[in-house]
Amino acid sequence: MASCKPVKILIRCKVTPPAGSAPTSSVLPLTFFDIHWLPLPPLEFLFFYEFPYPKSQFTHSIVPRLKHSLSSTLIHFYPLSGNISWPLEPNQPIIRYSEGDSSVSFTVAESDADFYHLSSNHLKDAIESRPLLPHLLASGPILPMLAIQVTVFPNTGFCIGVTFQHSIFDGRAFSHFMRTWASISKLGTASLPPESLPVLDRTAIKDQAGFTKIFLDELDRFMGSELESGNRRLRVMDVQLQPNMVRATFTINDASSRRLKEWVFSQYKKDDQTKTIPPSRFVAICAYTWICLLKAEEKIGVSKTNNMTRFVVTIDSRARLDPPILETYLGNCIRPCVVIAKKTDLIRGGVAMAAQMIGAAIRELDKGILGGFENSVSDLLELQSGRILSNAGSPQLEFYKTDFGFGRLKKVEMASIDKTGAMFLKESSSGDGGYEFDFVLNREEMDAFVSVFNGGLNAMDECSLSPSTLRSLL
Repeated sequence: MASCKPVKILIRCKVTPPAGSAPTSSVLPLTFFDIHWLPLPPLEFLFFYEFPYPKSQFTHSIVPRLKHSLSSTLIHFYPLSGNISWPLEPNQPIIRYSEGDSSVSFTVAESDADFYHLSSNHLKDAIESRPLLPHLLASGPILPMLAIQVTVFPNTGFCIGVTFQHSIFDGRAFSHFMRTWASISKLGTASLPPESLPVLDRTAIKDQAGFTKIFLDELDRFMGSELESGNRRLRVMDVQLQPNMVRATFTINDASSRRLKEWVFSQYKKDDQTKTIPPSRFVAICAYTWICLLKAEEKIGVSKTNNMTRFVVTIDSRARLDPPILETYLGNCIRPCVVIAKKTDLIRGGVAMAAQMIGAAIRELDKGILGGFENSVSDLLELQSGRILSNAGSPQLEFYKTDFGFGRLKKVEMASIDKTGAMFLKESSSGDGGYEFDFVLNREEMDAFVSVFNGGLNAMDECSLSPSTLRSLL
């Protein structure tokens, strides 16, 4: 097993919006979309950039530019430098920004680890990425919301690590923040076109069904009654990194993803002529990954005592609300959509059955995006045993467009999936129209998954197997 190389801290500082550029104080209540994610541990991302220059050039030119552009970005995203708390009166979690008391932790570090190994797609120990991430307090009465660490690998590259509380914003808002920061760094101006400005107004989220009270009642039981300075002490679910976990990135090029989608659709029509709605490539890839994971578990004899499996899709609700809200809304506006099946049935039905179930569950939300949402926090806090696979990210978030002006982003990873078990799906780093996703499993599971995953795709690409044999693989 590879060792976890510590980093050398070079700078610790705080970054704020320039004085007078943001309101002196601001309080934003968390909406029910935000509150839903309050018990989850912070999310963690890594952005790798090649930089074949010495450390001195990095610290003298790149670091000041990143700090200055971050400060300029916070002019528009100033709530992110605030703190989150749950005051007893009023009984509502809030984001509080106060000039002079609010900031983003910014750390600069140096690593002698292998940059190209850490930013590669091949198998590596999950723990190797941990030193590249900034620490963010996740328990207490008042919590900072965002921390950033920039780690230089002299003469090879650097990595921007970002840790944030999930309750402040979702993947779309996070991608918007990162690409805005990158744009300001690249262009050297804090001026943004009106359509690019983040929407801070939380009154756009209407709680006509009383989700806020339902969620707060559930979280009241989870958090406990401990108070400190008039605030409830916040805590998150205890999710630990398991030993012997490895990370890998899987790629599905444009041609393979389209063939997978077409093959799944052909099985729809073969099984039932009434199923004429083709799956999206997103649904086909999620279904394929789900089946490959189940077959990998079956191959090594995992979880034979539990026959239930779940797949969780997170759905962006911005365009589905009535009235819809803008894509630039700064906050959470996603909801989970849970698909539950018996493993034996799903393995027998294969990818086509999994895709039908995922697609049907998503289409069911067309009847009302908030249907059944009232149970989502209780379901989250009372996770039952059995495999739970979820998707995180989306190719539509376009993370690979995060260009700070130092060259194209080499790799983006969602480091926190080493604890959540999610698949981090994104657009291909090659820009060829395909997809890639990161996965973290224990080594035995990963070896079996790689075998099943690559075997199925190779068979489909070669089209050398009979339809019945191919179906048994997919």
